[in-house]
Amino acid sequence: MTGGMEDLDRATDPAESASAHAHEAEQRPDAEGTGLDAEDAARREAEASARRDAVSVETAELPDLSREEEGRGSIDDREILELNRRFAAVRRSVGALERVLLQGPRKYSRSDLARTQDIPERLTSVYWRSLGFTPVDEDTVVFTDEDAYAIGDLSAMVEEGVLSERLFASISRGMGFHMGRLAMWITEALVDEAKHADGLDDAEARQQMLDSVPELLEIFESQVIYTFRRQLAAYVARAGSEVLHRDTDELFPLQRAVGFADLVQFTRLAQDMPGAELAAMVGRFEQLGRDIISVGGGRVVKTVGDEIMFLADTPEDGAQIAMTLAEILTEDSDLPPARVGLAWGSMFSRYGDVFGPIVNLAARMESVARPGAVLVDAETAEAISQALPGGFAFGEADEVELHGIGAVQVQEMRRGRSAPLDLGL
Repeated sequence: MTGGMEDLDRATDPAESASAHAHEAEQRPDAEGTGLDAEDAARREAEASARRDAVSVETAELPDLSREEEGRGSIDDREILELNRRFAAVRRSVGALERVLLQGPRKYSRSDLARTQDIPERLTSVYWRSLGFTPVDEDTVVFTDEDAYAIGDLSAMVEEGVLSERLFASISRGMGFHMGRLAMWITEALVDEAKHADGLDDAEARQQMLDSVPELLEIFESQVIYTFRRQLAAYVARAGSEVLHRDTDELFPLQRAVGFADLVQFTRLAQDMPGAELAAMVGRFEQLGRDIISVGGGRVVKTVGDEIMFLADTPEDGAQIAMTLAEILTEDSDLPPARVGLAWGSMFSRYGDVFGPIVNLAARMESVARPGAVLVDAETAEAISQALPGGFAFGEADEVELHGIGAVQVQEMRRGRSAPLDLGL
């Protein structure tokens, strides 16, 4: 990888940057006095500027921490030196990482891409915003060669009529959202591991993460490509099976089991819980929830704090996942009890999520379920009984008023003759 960890030693210490830049200005020869033509002089100046600009405009210039302390009370010289040392270390690490990740200096503005690469400014703006980055003016130089290739490849498909602009924006939003989540997940996981395994404080753990990412980048990138291809293969196969369905509801074409599980009284508990304990609880919930859903043949749609949403392709798979979630999460001594709402029916999928009245029904049933219980509607109970006779039992139907839906006949589901999931853990 070019511009890796060896670049750390070449980054300028911020305490010396002002005098160093002034010295460069004094020593820099004139284009006329050296025989350099104006274009060559401009090129050299641009290269020097790119080397000095180690910190991303996306992350913004890192602050001088010693100045931040002014006004909070006096600090001694040793503390000032330590703060500036940390600042310099962070700046070197971030600068080195940026050079590795961006693979070159910023060279283009939106207008430059339109003029030199034939990429419409409108599509550049849509792409950048869809990835989740702050919009930039048409003349702000922020794009690298890699940016130009990425934007150009996708926008060319719009110009050629292969993709509509609507689809272009949707794909860009999906990539930006999920890659952003993945970047946050990986970096925070590295920080958490440094705290847990090495006993570092938060600042030390984050510095260790910054220093370790260049060594891990190549394997991370290959894993992202591998995982995307594997997941795409699974979804393509699932989409293929939908082609064979007859009498499909065009508004809600997908027949699925959808469930929601959450931890009872989590919000109240979280108010008085130290941050480390809260993080451990959420991590435990997420780990167990994802394991149960995967082993049961389902898919996690999303997690939001103490809630996890899942899909399954059959009523019986949905029932097994829902029951196992309620059983295992409630029995775990490190977690509060869980409650689950489950519904079977038609829905549609967009933006990596699913929508429809059945989805709303499952969410509302979860909110009124008892701790440790699974609540289903009467139609879902019938579908499960037909798919796996005797596998699960159901309590007496009870009419419940669900917010935004109205009166619904609901039943508590219990395990019948079906065996619990073997998680193999």
